[in-house]
Amino acid sequence: MRKDRSNLLLHEQNMYKSFIILALPVFGANMLKSFHDLVDTYFIGQLSNSVAAQAGISIAWPMINMMIAFNTGLAVAGVAVISQLLGSKSKEEAHRYAGLLVALSVTLGLLINLLLFIFSPAVMRMLGAEGEVLACASLYSRIRAFEMVFTFIFAAFQAIRQAQGDTVTPVILNVTALVINIILTAYFVKGLNMGLAGAALATVIGQMVIVPVCLYLLFSKKEALCLSLSDFRFDTYRIKRLVGIALPSAGSQALASLGFLVLQGVVLSYGAEVAAAFSIGNKITNLLLMPVIALGSILSAYVGQNIGAGNKERAKKSYIVSRNLGLIISVIGISILFPLRRWALGLLTNDAKTLSIAMEYIVWVLLTQPLMAMFQNYQGLFNGSGNTRYSLYQATVRLWVIRLPLIVFFKNCTNIGYSSIWYAMMISNILITFYGKWLAGKITYEVKVKAKKE
Repeated sequence: MRKDRSNLLLHEQNMYKSFIILALPVFGANMLKSFHDLVDTYFIGQLSNSVAAQAGISIAWPMINMMIAFNTGLAVAGVAVISQLLGSKSKEEAHRYAGLLVALSVTLGLLINLLLFIFSPAVMRMLGAEGEVLACASLYSRIRAFEMVFTFIFAAFQAIRQAQGDTVTPVILNVTALVINIILTAYFVKGLNMGLAGAALATVIGQMVIVPVCLYLLFSKKEALCLSLSDFRFDTYRIKRLVGIALPSAGSQALASLGFLVLQGVVLSYGAEVAAAFSIGNKITNLLLMPVIALGSILSAYVGQNIGAGNKERAKKSYIVSRNLGLIISVIGISILFPLRRWALGLLTNDAKTLSIAMEYIVWVLLTQPLMAMFQNYQGLFNGSGNTRYSLYQATVRLWVIRLPLIVFFKNCTNIGYSSIWYAMMISNILITFYGKWLAGKITYEVKVKAKKE
């Protein structure tokens, strides 16, 4: 079961074909993840306290994502480092970094589990959540805290396999987790009447059950990149190299999540219905975002391996191919979702006011989906080339320099109301495209990580 598919990354002449082959499994898993989120939202949307529950999830999500940001940063660094080492035929060094990636993921996952459980209610309260919304947000985030260790281990496993061009194995495991999650969500929420707690617990269990398989495959001698206990060493030199690449990406994710946490506070200030509408609107538009996220992750491995192998032109071309596919998928997706938007949103809420606000929001966010495809493509290019600081710059400028100041300005200096949030999002997505293009022009496609001389 050797899943090293580097040939597709390094030698396949039809790059559109290789991108589709590698991206389809990730795309399928991402779509199932979006479907799971919709199932969650559907069942929660039928509860008697649906507005408070959905508003609570809406404000809890950015904080959970902020914690997961460190996991994402490590995974991004893992793909960049391991893919470049494999591309340059430094397999033993790739083993060392893979083992370190897993060890750091377990350690960080345990720490974040503890922090999220202890501090999430206080953070929710600081953002203005109160009453039933606060209770829902705190309950949801505290249960999800116990998912962190398992999520971190799976992300490390996925990064190691993706760096080899294996997008299938992680997807099979991810799909397994999601199917279990969906079944348990229906059973816990509807069958056992557990409400919001049932949805959160189902997610934790779904993620937990696949981790033993990940660990088995990491140590299996039948695999192309088989780890041993000797690879799990906290080597200072390698930690600095890995963390040096991970930190900008983690910082990018963390700052973005913090920004969205602040944004959720502003959204909530307009009322629970606006927060609920924002939440269910995002669930629908994530159906379009997931395919381009899949392309961005494949682009990282594509760029990393070709830079490691000295194929600069192929690395550059892979960015063009990924960009074109992302734009095509976005346009097709908008054409399908736009006429179905009322029906889709109506499935996720039983509150008329929430539905009305969500209908307004989704129009604006759908219109900017091609720009989000460009944004994710730039992120994949920056991460794969090892220039993760550019990912940080792009994410930070979009949210903290453009979007949030605009939202604050509109709220305090105009009478536009909650619609100003959608306008600020659209403006920031337009402007950041130009900034991303400028940063992309600075990429040199040079190797960032070389094998350590023992």
